Amino acid sequence: MNGEKTVSKVRGITLNYHASKLVNLEVIKAIILGQAESVLNVHTEHKIKRKKRAGGVVDLVTESENKRYRMSFKRLRLPDHSSVPLGYIYRGGT
Repeated sequence: MNGEKTVSKVRGITLNYHASKLVNLEVIKAIILGQAESVLNVHTEHKIKRKKRAGGVVDLVTESENKRYRMSFKRLRLPDHSSVPLGYIYRGGT
């Protein structure tokens, strides 16, 4: 073993074993490059959530959950794969 370790973090999605097979570096890279579908559906069978009842009582419940992962890119992508902030006036060329 070479001692390397990979850590993945995705906002809003609990990365368990099954979710990490759907959302990983290779899949995100393919989405960005336009080589894969732009929306991923991630299903978690047993998600622990907090639910508020009347009177401010909080219960812990286990429910299934569906999340959609999609790219959120708030920049303008140029033909050479670089990017500039939104509002930038692109005039073509280099």
